[in-house]
Amino acid sequence: MPTPVLDGRRLCVHLRLYDPVGPLKIHSKPIPRLGGVAITLAFAAGISLAGHLFQIRVWPFFAALILIWAAGLTDDIRGLSPTLRLAAQVGGAISLWSGDWRLPWLTGPVNLAASCVLMALFINSFNFLDGSDGLCAGVTGIIAAAYLIFPGFTLSLLGTTVAWSLLGICFGFLVFNFPPAGIFMGDSGSTVLGFGIAFLAFDFYRMNALGGHRLALAFPLLMASLPLLDGILTILRRLHSRHSLSLGDRRHYYDLLLRLNWSPRNVVLATYGLTAGMCIIAWLVLRSDFTPAFLLCATTIGALVVAALRLGSLRMNEKLRPRFDQRNMEDGGRSLRNVLRSD
Repeated sequence: MPTPVLDGRRLCVHLRLYDPVGPLKIHSKPIPRLGGVAITLAFAAGISLAGHLFQIRVWPFFAALILIWAAGLTDDIRGLSPTLRLAAQVGGAISLWSGDWRLPWLTGPVNLAASCVLMALFINSFNFLDGSDGLCAGVTGIIAAAYLIFPGFTLSLLGTTVAWSLLGICFGFLVFNFPPAGIFMGDSGSTVLGFGIAFLAFDFYRMNALGGHRLALAFPLLMASLPLLDGILTILRRLHSRHSLSLGDRRHYYDLLLRLNWSPRNVVLATYGLTAGMCIIAWLVLRSDFTPAFLLCATTIGALVVAALRLGSLRMNEKLRPRFDQRNMEDGGRSLRNVLRSD
């Protein structure tokens, strides 16, 4: 008897919308990756159904969301050049900047450039995080929850709605994505989640007076410090190895933990715990005077960097392969058809 899940998997085979097995993959059979479509539709619907938002200027947010999601979906289906993906991210940052979601203190073109860099860093770091089951959705949900439950700052009406929407879609998606995953979110999901967390950071800067001490600027960055640090180390590692930034590798922190015989569930649970801990530390920094806040920031980030370096995050000792491998797609399609026949 056909089932919706089986029909959906057959559709993935027909349209080749699945993540194939390959040398840079940790799954043993191809997995459908239509999850980003559901994530983005649910995200946009949750925000649109909040009627009070029609009274405020929300088009810069939706313009950025559509641009980033379209680039991610195109990359999932056909493959998209790194230049065009980055252009979409910069375009999203410019759209938000035009709506006054930007970094504080800096002015003019410098502010715009810094806002674009921060947006791209968030989006690509969360995209890198989506390399092991349950990581990207769980981390996003925890950070969104922290924005909602910690006292001492405010978000706009749109920011609060975005945080609630992220929380709902992430924990709803984890039902299907927690290890072992039955579906992946793809770039169209991970880049949208990274965009959502970046937007909350800009909304925090927009709605809160940070004149007390400038370390308050670090609050959104500390909460997302695990994916951001992994993203920065990934860029440095590939630059040091003189490889293109668009070529994948298996040297992310979760890959290194898996090589130490950690189970995927232990990796994801440890990541959730560390992310929750970083959110608490970020809130303490926000509420503290400058000197203790600085010491707490320096100690925490220093410990994360030392741990990452000891794991080997900057070493590159394996062959890189392009993200989009046509042969792997064909082999994966045959493997998925065999799985469907067995069902």
